Amino acid sequence: MTGNWDFYAISVDDKPASIFVDLGIELRAPLDTLPYLAYVKLFMNTPRSDGLSSSDEFDILVEIEAAIEKQLCGEFVEYVGRNTSGGCREFYFYVASPAGWGDKVAQVIAPFLGYRFETGFRDDPDWSFYQHFLRPNPIERQRIENRRVCEALERHGDKLVSAREIDHWCYFPDVASADAFLADVEALGFQLRRKALLDDGPSRHGLQVFRIDVPSESEIDAVTLPIYEAALRHGGEYDGWECRVEA
Repeated sequence: MTGNWDFYAISVDDKPASIFVDLGIELRAPLDTLPYLAYVKLFMNTPRSDGLSSSDEFDILVEIEAAIEKQLCGEFVEYVGRNTSGGCREFYFYVASPAGWGDKVAQVIAPFLGYRFETGFRDDPDWSFYQHFLRPNPIERQRIENRRVCEALERHGDKLVSAREIDHWCYFPDVASADAFLADVEALGFQLRRKALLDDGPSRHGLQVFRIDVPSESEIDAVTLPIYEAALRHGGEYDGWECRVEA
């Protein structure tokens, strides 16, 4: 496990779901020594009406997860993420060998009386389940980064209620792409702060644009995603945002 975990909300089988995933391990995935995907499917006792976890069950679920991590994980077992949906919490691992997996899980869950569970495993040497289900897509990754910036502002005393200039950075392979992007976002009310030409790299032409917005968790996605999509549409990349702290 790495120290870079985060969560995001999606829909799984037309049901609301919450994914909690190790983002840091993607830099090393797949690990050749851990070619099997194994799982523990825990049936929650008091889920919410929408199938997600309830506050009533929060503490015991944290305790179960801590036991699973402590007793199952190690050199030959890597915990990579979980999915909460449909009244269940499923924990996912990559393991060197699935031998005895069910018995090991049963020993961990046994002290938690009243909880039903299922286990299983399958070959997945390419870590396709991690790559295509657990790992967030680019849009969800941007939402995660947005939330992280908001949380950093809050740690510095920002209440996230005041509108202020928010700067955004994007990079493009050529001037024509950068200019086409700028025309698109200016129509959305953004203004050019400056242009920058990097020394090297495929995306050398940088633009810094800004607009007055509120950097709150409830509003920032609607601010950044149109810029993100415009950059992608013109062959560029969106490189994030920042603003001054207003306590």
